[in-house]
Amino acid sequence: MSYVINFGVLFILVFYAVRLLSSKPSYIYFENEEILLNGPEKFLLFTIITGMFMCGPFSAIRLLIWELLVIFSIYLYGKIIKPNVIIFSYLIFLLWLILEFVRTPSYFYGLRVFVKYLYPFVIMLFAATFVKSEKFVYIAMKYLVYTGFIFSLFLGGVLTKIFHIWFFYSFSIIWPISTFGDFIAIVSAASFLLWWRTREKKYLFFILWFLLSEILQSVRTSLLAITAVLIIGSFLRYKLKSLPYIIGSIFFIIGVVLYVPYVKKKMFFNPQNIHTVEDIIKAQESGQINTSMREYMWNDLMYRFYEKNELFGQGLGTVQHFMYTNFVYGGLHVPHSDYVQMLCDTGLVGLILYLLLPILLIFYLRKYLFQLPIRGIVLSAQMSFLSFVAVLISMGFDNVVNYNVAAHSYPFIFLGIHMAYRTRRIYD
Repeated sequence: MSYVINFGVLFILVFYAVRLLSSKPSYIYFENEEILLNGPEKFLLFTIITGMFMCGPFSAIRLLIWELLVIFSIYLYGKIIKPNVIIFSYLIFLLWLILEFVRTPSYFYGLRVFVKYLYPFVIMLFAATFVKSEKFVYIAMKYLVYTGFIFSLFLGGVLTKIFHIWFFYSFSIIWPISTFGDFIAIVSAASFLLWWRTREKKYLFFILWFLLSEILQSVRTSLLAITAVLIIGSFLRYKLKSLPYIIGSIFFIIGVVLYVPYVKKKMFFNPQNIHTVEDIIKAQESGQINTSMREYMWNDLMYRFYEKNELFGQGLGTVQHFMYTNFVYGGLHVPHSDYVQMLCDTGLVGLILYLLLPILLIFYLRKYLFQLPIRGIVLSAQMSFLSFVAVLISMGFDNVVNYNVAAHSYPFIFLGIHMAYRTRRIYD
């Protein structure tokens, strides 16, 4: 039954994706205005708002289909933007992955991992190639926030913890709680920027609602990522005057850990002994923080595949091959840390090459990061940067790269939109 339902969902998604991609330019009605979007723009908007659909056992097939559609469209168009430092940086990382693919213990799993790292790059080029509308980034972000809010109504902690309804997680049509947490951190970045742009308080309500959803679900990674987004976002908006907001955010997350039963119980082995910040520090030192077996798994994987192979790792796909072909860590197939997987697969060189991109991104976007996000070129720059903050935090404690369509690709999409605006001098 699950296979039939998920195949049906996949078929519908692919049908509409192809239909939109091949459609002629048409107007959409948005905020009392008719805005012309071309077919690829409509496809990209559809991709943004449907990221949370997993399609169960067909999730990898969905990713592959999307990747092929994007590559084919770029090839058919025959023209992409002029390469820049960001494109070159990620290309070097992909070339390193190809070299590591030669050393892989399994070409099947090596290829699976490579495809997941390739998708953000090609979807970025797609956005940079086809986005032409001055309003597109604003439309995309509003739709993303509304979509995130709708998903939170059915997947968030209010429904599951208070009403004890888990029906909407049935059949794996949508991604699980952890992925939803990564997704909602990105949505929170969009909501913060829209609040900055419009001054409409509803976007603050959305952020508070997203925080409530994650608190009740006790998704620690998401809470950390949203807090980081709010801290960095406050600094972009208020600069040095942001200090009270930053301190308030830190006290908020400490208060959640200390006083919210759902989070506290999941965070510590002996939550009844935790009352102050000093208790948290002691719990860390004595190994009383509950990492849900992550720490043991990370140490074991690093011992197996990273030690004595620090520079180069063991080859692309090593971790997935090991975890899929052996029953380890209670049957887990992913290590819940992209950085651990990257170190084991591609070594320090691979991790440094990947992290080089967000470092270069700061210099690439620096002109726009502190500006009022009224113009599309500014809004897309800030959205790309803040969503990268959310993703980089989540990658430390989750396999965000596996959730490409639902999380990892979003910073690259908005970066591609920004590139389109810079290339065409579209400033909205």
